[in-house]
Amino acid sequence: MSDLIDQLLCGKQTLVLSNPVLSIDCGELKDACERFGKSGSVLLATSGTSASPRWVILRRDTLRGSARAVNAHLSVSSEDIWVCALPVFHVGGLSIYFRSDESRSKVFALPGKWNPDVFVETCNSCCATLTSLVPTQLFDLVDAGLSVPSSLRAIIIGGATLSPKLRDEALLKGWPVVESYGMTEAGSQIATQRHHLDEICLLDCWDARTGEDSILEIRGPNLFSGYLENRSGTWELIHALDKDGWFPTGDRVELAGRKLLVLGRSDSVIKILGEKVEMDSLQARIESIAGKEVAVIATPEGRKGHQLVLLAEEGADVSAIIFQYNMLSTGPERIVGFRRISKIPRGALGKLNRNALQKILDSHGDESFQLI
Repeated sequence: MSDLIDQLLCGKQTLVLSNPVLSIDCGELKDACERFGKSGSVLLATSGTSASPRWVILRRDTLRGSARAVNAHLSVSSEDIWVCALPVFHVGGLSIYFRSDESRSKVFALPGKWNPDVFVETCNSCCATLTSLVPTQLFDLVDAGLSVPSSLRAIIIGGATLSPKLRDEALLKGWPVVESYGMTEAGSQIATQRHHLDEICLLDCWDARTGEDSILEIRGPNLFSGYLENRSGTWELIHALDKDGWFPTGDRVELAGRKLLVLGRSDSVIKILGEKVEMDSLQARIESIAGKEVAVIATPEGRKGHQLVLLAEEGADVSAIIFQYNMLSTGPERIVGFRRISKIPRGALGKLNRNALQKILDSHGDESFQLI
């Protein structure tokens, strides 16, 4: 790990940070990045767990710029001590090392896989003051009833929406939760609380405005340099900023001065365990297995944020469909339960009508799904 961090912070070569579950030809990706004149960049996947993700191209100077902005916002100093409990192939993990390097603060990596007991032990042993977690990890800490390390002054929560219920439970038990809103394309945070009593405010490095349908658009020096996407076997560079440098985030928000309230996504993307899951893509996958008599939907779940369940018309072989689908899917994309309904609502062209489907589900009230 230390060699990788050295390459990340001090190296000048193109670096691909990939989730080990993805089958990626890193050499091919590097070549494509350099062919488009983006040599020396850091590449991160942003479309979750799909086999052919879209890669975000980030310059090291933008990552450092983001780190400086976060450090200033949260008053990070050389006296602080970070615990990194997130993987470096996610922007939430790698950004900790840039913040530490810029502020000359220390950072300790959580050993092994995520474990709430080990996390608390690590924080206590190194007198940690700061860390970043996703809501699932916070859920585990609250659920386990663990004592809050006395040295912690802030736990930055990002990666997915934090439910008010979990937030309130965590604060009641003394966990110093600070909510943030960010994305890979921005090099980490866009808006963050300074304290749990504060509202979520934009970092000083960002200009922000709302466009059509209240979609947040951002502009600033720490934006990414474009996407690399494999289309029909060929890597292509996709520029996502307009001519004036504005980037549409895809999130609907309320913006009042520098204060930000995130309302939700404008597309079909949700997050499970902090991973992006594209619902339209999953629907296409399930239809390739079982035709038009089934639908995949996401329902709220306390620990994971969401979980995926199958809706199926009478006569559909649910067990076989779920088995085939889950064989083609990785962890967050797997179906965990099902319910039968009389008819899957569709439009004139056969496309799933999610609004009509939601009305059907609402009419069922608290009827539970049958878990598999």
